[in-house]
Amino acid sequence: MATPKPKPAIPETTAAWGRQEAEVLAGADLVDKAELVGKTFAITGFMFTHNDKAGIAYAYLEGEFEPGGDRFQFNDASTGVRAQIEAFAAGKGLTPALDEWTDTLIVCPRGLRRSEYDAFDNRGKPVRAKTYYLTTSGTRA
Repeated sequence: MATPKPKPAIPETTAAWGRQEAEVLAGADLVDKAELVGKTFAITGFMFTHNDKAGIAYAYLEGEFEPGGDRFQFNDASTGVRAQIEAFAAGKGLTPALDEWTDTLIVCPRGLRRSEYDAFDNRGKPVRAKTYYLTTSGTRA
């Protein structure tokens, strides 16, 4: 079973700011999923969480564009990426608790794929919606 990822001490480092030392917070940069379309990356870990107030389940993912490179984060609450990661975890026999970090290594050979479709907002007004999916190897599972 996966162990929770240790949370870094905050601040993680210090840096010069003018003539003073300033604290630099720990964490990876948050990227917009649109920036990941068609761009090869690997997922290095994930965590599921739930916003009880909004009733939304999320997957938080951490990735890198090259082995050992700078890390980034993105999140997804859709039937796309989140559902794919849930299916991956289930297929591996993993049942991570909410807010439990799971280290992994999943390569997305062509990054994310965007799917656009017609939907209705909460007032019944037609809108153009989009869902992102992890690219796959192109073979049947």
